[in-house]
Amino acid sequence: MQDIELSNVSLNYGFAKTVLDGATMTLNSGEKIALVGDNGTGKTSILRLIAGEETPTSGMVSKRRDATIGYLKQTPVGVKGDMSVRQFIEYRNGELGMLAFKLHELENKLADSSLDPKEMDRVMREYGNVQAKFMDLDGYSVSSQIDKVAADMGITEILDQNYNDLSGGQKTIVALATTLLSHPDVLLLDEPTNHLDIQMLEWLQGFVKSYPGSVILISHDRYFLDQVVDRVVAIQDGKLKSYPGNYTAYAEAYEQERELQAQAYVTQQKQIEGMKDTIRKNRAWGAASSEKAYRVAKQLERRIEEMDKVERPKTPKDMPLSFTQESRSGNDVLRLEDVFFSYGEGAEEQPILMGANLGVQYGDRVCLVGKNGSGKSTILKLILGELEAQEGKVETGSNVKVGYLPQQVTFESEDVTLLEEFSKHCTGGQTQVRSTLAAYGFKSDDVFKRLSSLSGGEKVRLKFAELVQDDVNLLILDEPTNHLDIRSREALERALAEFAGTEVFVSHDRYFINKVANRVAELEDGEIADFIGNYDEYREQKARRNPFSGPGGATGPGSNGGPQKVLRRETPRR
Repeated sequence: MQDIELSNVSLNYGFAKTVLDGATMTLNSGEKIALVGDNGTGKTSILRLIAGEETPTSGMVSKRRDATIGYLKQTPVGVKGDMSVRQFIEYRNGELGMLAFKLHELENKLADSSLDPKEMDRVMREYGNVQAKFMDLDGYSVSSQIDKVAADMGITEILDQNYNDLSGGQKTIVALATTLLSHPDVLLLDEPTNHLDIQMLEWLQGFVKSYPGSVILISHDRYFLDQVVDRVVAIQDGKLKSYPGNYTAYAEAYEQERELQAQAYVTQQKQIEGMKDTIRKNRAWGAASSEKAYRVAKQLERRIEEMDKVERPKTPKDMPLSFTQESRSGNDVLRLEDVFFSYGEGAEEQPILMGANLGVQYGDRVCLVGKNGSGKSTILKLILGELEAQEGKVETGSNVKVGYLPQQVTFESEDVTLLEEFSKHCTGGQTQVRSTLAAYGFKSDDVFKRLSSLSGGEKVRLKFAELVQDDVNLLILDEPTNHLDIRSREALERALAEFAGTEVFVSHDRYFINKVANRVAELEDGEIADFIGNYDEYREQKARRNPFSGPGGATGPGSNGGPQKVLRRETPRR
């Protein structure tokens, strides 16, 4: 049974911008589909078309008559003023939610002892009217439904928290809970893995995989896609092409297609060149004496015109990342010894690291993992000297030259142009500077943009362009794949694999960790546990040591429970 069908859909934004051009696809009940394609190819537009938020320029978007749709958008919704998570979920639940939110407002007014009798009477009458409408819509069952969804998703403990105080990952999970309240048959997920730590990712992965309805999702998290989808739909030149299997199966099939197309193109071009050579010879003979040779030449020309031409495969242009070190560091690159660090003082003190130990050798590629707020970025700042430990030692070895990519890229002055900023790092003349910037996607007048106007992805690309120019032997990267599409992530993976120096990085991208890391350092309860290998090997080792504990040691995105860590260094606490 088909839930959704796109039939020959085109979507244009004005005369110059064609996003979809005759796109066709189906979604069968219970299927889990991934939409893939470069940034700007129309993935989100397809979700908006299915959700009814956009109308196709031509073609048809149809859904099963009784199918309901839930749409989780890429950017978490913001709210003005104070609103609890429960109120937010109620408020986003259509008319019923608006009525529930109004009841909360009126209840707060009725609790105000300073209200004069006349105003109190008016508020009570309005409360009665709103309550009657709420009861007609069976509104009092909503609270129990919210409790059930919250329990299923592990967010019961944050229902009474202020929504605006939540992290980005928590807001994503709350938005998903809100979407699920209507039990949609079709779930549309646009970058649901953004802002989630590995613990949340593991939970969401299991949730989507077991969801009884259909799912169409967009994500740059290839590990996540490998685990949950059974079909990939790729956007290519405005059209949609379906590939069975998960992301890795799609990537292999797509690469094989490109190779076969390249071979077919070369073969056909050789055939055409041979025919053209025969045409030239026959025309020469015809000019000399033979009318028949002219006719043969014309027949061959028609055959070339009528051929189904094989297109040359497009070669995607990746960021030309290649980190080099002119001078290497000593063998001992970093050492954290019994490090204690906390934010705040007294009753407000928030301990982050409590006797943390870590040693990094030359050539190590160490990934720091742990829940959001566990101290990963804090460790990077301690290494960089931006923070100072209250106890213990943080030391770097001899001849260590650091290149740093922060999670939120900023520059010394956001008022200068992109060209002015990059010229500080590139030793060549303006022609070389502009050529290098063009290779990172900054072409023509882009180089005159002010840094303050750049998107997050553009700032990351510029920062990488600068790091490549600098002589560094230790790369410290905080969530380096944020804002990067899949192809850019693959280019970064290749560059880091080839870099001869040392790497310490924070990432929630498990596919990326598998490709790059040879050690995983897990932060939990203020301490560091060290594992040799990539992400999958870390999981296997941890499962052997504690079969009841997954990454993060908890069961859901809002949980603080779960078994305690088995692997722990005995270090003095403050």
